[in-house]
Amino acid sequence: MPATRAVGRWPWPILMAGLLLAAPAAAQQAEAPASRVRPAQARPKAAVPPIQIWDARIEGGDLRISGSIRKSGQTVILDEDISVLSDRRWRFEFRLPYRPASCVAVLKSGEDEREAVIADCAPEGPPGKAGEPGPVGPQGVAGLQGPPGPAGIQGPPGAPGPQGPQGPKGERGETGPAGAPGPAGPAGAAGPRGEAGPKGEAGPKGEAGAKGEPGPKGEDGARGEAAASAASPFRVVRTQTCPDTGCTLACEPGEVFASAICLKGGPATFDSETAATCPVGSGGMTGVCAKP
Repeated sequence: MPATRAVGRWPWPILMAGLLLAAPAAAQQAEAPASRVRPAQARPKAAVPPIQIWDARIEGGDLRISGSIRKSGQTVILDEDISVLSDRRWRFEFRLPYRPASCVAVLKSGEDEREAVIADCAPEGPPGKAGEPGPVGPQGVAGLQGPPGPAGIQGPPGAPGPQGPQGPKGERGETGPAGAPGPAGPAGAAGPRGEAGPKGEAGPKGEAGAKGEPGPKGEDGARGEAAASAASPFRVVRTQTCPDTGCTLACEPGEVFASAICLKGGPATFDSETAATCPVGSGGMTGVCAKP
């Protein structure tokens, strides 16, 4: 038999045969785990909210809210009132003495909006009962009078009030200027006979006027009808002019003045039952005498 070299305790041909038999089994064992390993699947990334809140709390009497948005230099509004701008890193921060009534703040940026619950915040409770009114304080100093306001719109006229008591009789005013004479009215009915007044003093006798020339003889008139047996109880007396002192007419004895009219200057004045006078400035006077 040919001589063999020993490798350790085993001859090398036997060692080589063992290695050749063990190689396929080792390859199968190595391939089995590799076949069971699955390739890693890419996990979906979580959607980033348009407004991120990092901190929202009450600390040291201030509300502190910090976070970020998707743009820089964009306005972030807190509770529709307070606003700040995001910096170049898209970050924003609120720090102010403020507390939301419900401890939930609403943040807006453009069309984005979200709510944030404030930590270390207690919401407002229901209103308590009204306390008793305090004592009345001292009256303050009167303020300066303000400027008058604009005139208001004129209101509708009010209802007429009750008639007041009659006032005292006023003093007689001065006589006004004489008005223009009105047209002569119709003769009025005779009034009741008044009491006889005191007889006046006779006036001075006037000077006799110049005798006028006789006028031409008039034509004979038509024959009149016979007068009634009873005479008329009225008689008209008149004067066409008046002196500067006024006019005076008198009825005959047994007659009384029924009426008297001044052509201008004012109403006639009855001095007595038988005499009437017109004031200064009258242009004439007409009277009616009646037999009672």
